[in-house]
Amino acid sequence: MSRPYDRKSASVRVTPEPKDQWYVLHVLSNKEDRTVENLNRLFKEDEEMNRLLQSPPLVPKEKVEDVRNGKKYLINRKLYPGYVYLNFELRRPDGSLNNEAWYKIQAVDGVISFACGRNKEPLPMPAKDVRELMAEIERRSGAARPKISFTVGEEVVVLDGAFQGEHGVVEMVDAERGRLRVGVTMFGRSNPLDLDYTQVQLVPEDEKGKA
Repeated sequence: MSRPYDRKSASVRVTPEPKDQWYVLHVLSNKEDRTVENLNRLFKEDEEMNRLLQSPPLVPKEKVEDVRNGKKYLINRKLYPGYVYLNFELRRPDGSLNNEAWYKIQAVDGVISFACGRNKEPLPMPAKDVRELMAEIERRSGAARPKISFTVGEEVVVLDGAFQGEHGVVEMVDAERGRLRVGVTMFGRSNPLDLDYTQVQLVPEDEKGKA
């Protein structure tokens, strides 16, 4: 899924089993984790709400490699900023909405609204969208991805090694491994260098071609 499920005109034809009911909460940006803490506090303190909870609130994330001053850092980046996914029995088997539970969730600090619904009533995500969400989370759960991306033809400067300080042109990009092939011209010859993303940085527009 490229974005959180947000279908305003959907209708409930068959109510999913409790374990298959997933809802999207629109929450305050940059407060996703804090909102999850507040939700968990509600479930811990309210026995009935905890009984309806099918699995912990979810903020999908991926590991990303960031580079600052030539050093590599691992960070957890949210896949869908501003959203929390809730696996919760909000609708009964007959399709009716548990209004009390709905109001309690909306009253949690950080929650703005349910991101999908009809006549302002929340609807569970379609099974297809739930499968796509889980597949995307699984796909992003592997090795950390580089936060910075490079494109063939871009000018970069080498940050370390024998060619430190030299400018070069990106000739090949291996985004999965975070590796580049950079052509650095020395004494009239182009020298291909296989480098890690952390070993180069983009040359600012006003400095291009000055090396």
